Amino acid sequence: MGNDNKIDNSENLPLVNKPDVLQQAILYKINTRIVARGEVVFPCIPGMVDHYLNWIDQLFHTLGKPLPGEKQTELRGLLVNKLADGFRISSTSMLVLQYESAKPPQTGLACKLLIASPSLGEQYKTWVETREPPLFGSYPDAKLIEIANKFGDPRTVRILDVGAGTGRNTLPLARRGHPVDAIELTPAFVEQLKVAAAAENLPIEVTLGDVLDPLVRMRPANYQIAIAAELISHFREADQVRLLLAKMCDFLCSGGLLLFSTFLTADGYEPDNLVREVAKMSWSTLFTPQELAAAMEGLPLVQISNELVFEYEREHLPSGAWPPTPWFPSWATGRDVFPIANARPPMELRWILCRRL
Repeated sequence: MGNDNKIDNSENLPLVNKPDVLQQAILYKINTRIVARGEVVFPCIPGMVDHYLNWIDQLFHTLGKPLPGEKQTELRGLLVNKLADGFRISSTSMLVLQYESAKPPQTGLACKLLIASPSLGEQYKTWVETREPPLFGSYPDAKLIEIANKFGDPRTVRILDVGAGTGRNTLPLARRGHPVDAIELTPAFVEQLKVAAAAENLPIEVTLGDVLDPLVRMRPANYQIAIAAELISHFREADQVRLLLAKMCDFLCSGGLLLFSTFLTADGYEPDNLVREVAKMSWSTLFTPQELAAAMEGLPLVQISNELVFEYEREHLPSGAWPPTPWFPSWATGRDVFPIANARPPMELRWILCRRL
């Protein structure tokens, strides 16, 4: 009967009793039974390909399975393509590297690259299942309430809440008497909002869908106020901002007010492609003031004010309501993109208030 290596056990072979040779044989035997298996998950950020390749190379060296030069070149090509594909699908896609020791007599590691791209709705569904409510805060945005207070009888002031979430703004506005139409693309949030509205018999209509979808339409010239809070941070391109603003112009009546929040660069900072990719991954898509101006150009909107969300909300929210959530201060100040403790990142979440001409 042959052993694992199928070596001829002929009686004519010389006997070996040298400890070092026998030790090497034992080590070889054990090494064939050691299995390296696991996975590494990387954000699909195309600009990080060389960093990821170096990370993987160090891992494989640690496992005693270094990549030959030609394999490194092959892996880099695969990473470039997979990262680009994943980022094209979603800015929050993840690249999964699965690895396992090759079976003897093969050496090295067998690898597989997969893309995981949960939708925004699926990711927020995980929030519903794993996080304690309220997910976005217990109080409405102070800036929105200030605007609503300037109008007369709430029952005559119809409001559109785009990206309404679980109703942080929608529900308090409706409790004041405002008829509120809400648009939300996450089914779990829509269900929560409908249940809450029905329980209090509030004047709320909820639409499930993406406001950028051409099929999602609201009554034209129907609203005195439109709000899009923490929505543009999920967008990917300035063209989407322009599309949103154009649709809001259709929905607002003449003289109506549009309030939206967006991350803008500060002090003339010009983000490169890598920073933009990381910002999109972090749900903190940023634009330069010039890009925002271009998105608004030619639309029947006039800008009334431009204020820091962080400072305004901290100053005007009721006592005990700040911060709205534990993660809000870091996110609103750009530190989800630039985790800088003792300096100010060159991006800011700002309230932009406009009047429809």
